[in-house]
Amino acid sequence: MYEYSPCIAKKKILITVAVALFLFQYTWGQVGWGQDIPDNPLIGLNVPLSGAYKAQGNDQVNAFEMAINTLNEQGGVLGKEVSYKIKDTETNPQVAKKNTLQFINKDNVELITGGISSGVALTQSDICQQENMLFMCPIAHSTAVTGFEGREGQYGDQKAHRHTFRWFFNAWMTQEALTPYLLEEFGKLQNYFYITADNAWGRSTEHAIRQSIEAAGCNTLGRVKARLGQGDLSRELKKAQNADPDVLMLILFGSDMVKAINKLYQMGLDQEMQIVVPLMELNMAHEIGPEKLEGIISTTNWYWGLKDKYPGSRKFVRKYRSKYNKPPGFSAAGSWTVVKEWAAAVERAGSFAPDKVIKELEGHQYQVLKGKETWRSWDHQAVNSAYIVEGKSKKNMENEWDLLKILKEVDGTEVVRSKVENPVMLEPLDSE
Repeated sequence: MYEYSPCIAKKKILITVAVALFLFQYTWGQVGWGQDIPDNPLIGLNVPLSGAYKAQGNDQVNAFEMAINTLNEQGGVLGKEVSYKIKDTETNPQVAKKNTLQFINKDNVELITGGISSGVALTQSDICQQENMLFMCPIAHSTAVTGFEGREGQYGDQKAHRHTFRWFFNAWMTQEALTPYLLEEFGKLQNYFYITADNAWGRSTEHAIRQSIEAAGCNTLGRVKARLGQGDLSRELKKAQNADPDVLMLILFGSDMVKAINKLYQMGLDQEMQIVVPLMELNMAHEIGPEKLEGIISTTNWYWGLKDKYPGSRKFVRKYRSKYNKPPGFSAAGSWTVVKEWAAAVERAGSFAPDKVIKELEGHQYQVLKGKETWRSWDHQAVNSAYIVEGKSKKNMENEWDLLKILKEVDGTEVVRSKVENPVMLEPLDSE
């Protein structure tokens, strides 16, 4: 007959407690009370659906939706179907800030991404750092996003954050690729005039290019600023015409750049001076048209014509064209890339928790649309190639979207800033 033993009972209680403690620690370490692997992971898409950059915002939405749907068709992320919510930044940093806070505090998203404007990107980056939220920036060209916010090359406040990763190349990388080409093609004693968007991106880009051009011996005849969404740029273009430069540097983007090209074409400035647009995007090029675009020099870090070289681009372009009946621009390329990279990092981490995902991204080498690229561990700038491009003539186009000719590819390691040039010190994570 079984007899009750206090000693045996006590041992059973101790074993039960020990097992419970082990399971508690294991569960906490693996899923953090279920918070690391939510049942319905949500991505916040903060994109410009109105304002000067809305065409690029629409491209972003298309690619985000396509990327997220593709993830779900393949089984989701950590076995969970991913959903998304879209908010319009209106290309306005204050609206973007409100949207970002709502995504975090009301919608409980796992990731915030999207945006075209560098001012919008900087605002989102600041908020996400404060709120321990991961922000993956697909497009923003100002050097400040992964560096410092300053004027005329002076280091100001550090804007690079531990919770922000930027896929797009930056103004410094454009300058490093573009300047040697311009000096080789047009000489070292040319006269330049700058019409620049009066925002973080415009100022950053002008300074990067102008200081290197001037250092080589070229002259600056004049500089004028233009407000975002200004529309009529007749006054600024007239000043450029009166200065009579060899090269007109048009540091504008979106509808502002399109309107400026149309106006200068009407004024005949394309016949009087070489036009350089430091950053060219497909939808802008398409709206301008080949007659006005021909011969304009620019840069990009991705173009749909790369489908002929890279399998990742070929698959992406084919999928995008079949769904939207046109090829993707670099705004779409950035959106596709950051969603794919975020999902892969979550899988490696076994968690949606930002701290764990960040550690998986830092220093990670990947290949999505081009050759091998890297998320740098110390400033979170993606190291990828830059391309010098030129507007094609109509007779050389295969179709209405075949607008740019790639003149030169420059490896990302040759154009990205060194740690000495960009002495960023990122914040420690809460878990460190």
